[in-house]
Amino acid sequence: NARFAVMCAHYLFDPDFCNVAAGWEKGIVEKNVQDSRRRIWLDAQDCQFHSFEELNAWLGQRCRALWNELTHPQYSGLSD
Repeated sequence: NARFAVMCAHYLFDPDFCNVAAGWEKGIVEKNVQDSRRRIWLDAQDCQFHSFEELNAWLGQRCRALWNELTHPQYSGLSD
C-alpha cells in the first residue's frame, strides 16, 4: 500500500508485523499503549474541560509532552 509506505517514511518507522495467530508477539506494544493511556487520563482527572475542543487541545499538548519525555533507542536525538 503506497499510502502506508508514505506514512512509515514520514513517521520514521519500519513496519514489523506480528505473525498470524501469534498475539503474544505484540505484548510490549499493548503494554506501552496501556501505560500511556493511564498517564494521560490520570492527569485529565485534575482538569475540567468545557468543550470537546478544549479536551482535544489539551490531549494534543499532553501527548506531545509525553512524546518528548520518551527517547527512541535508535533515534535519541530526534524530536517532533
